[in-house]
Amino acid sequence: MKILNVALSGVIALSAIVFLAYLGFYYFDFGLFTTLPESIAGFFLRNDFLQYVALGVLGVAVAAKVRVSRALARARAAEERVEVR
Repeated sequence: MKILNVALSGVIALSAIVFLAYLGFYYFDFGLFTTLPESIAGFFLRNDFLQYVALGVLGVAVAAKVRVSRALARARAAEERVEVR
């Protein structure tokens, strides 16, 4: 469960970076896509649908992380109750 929590944190970070890179490039003309080489940034800029994929993955990962965090908290609480007795 803890590994899943860490993996979800990584997925959240990666998808947020990609989505914010699109926002920065299209609306403010700065960000990650302006600093990356054209061969890498061009792939993302030619495939605009990836920004929506990143946003969807971000939403699903956040919802999953909430559920996993609650399950971990319940497991810790149950473990503490067992140790007290």
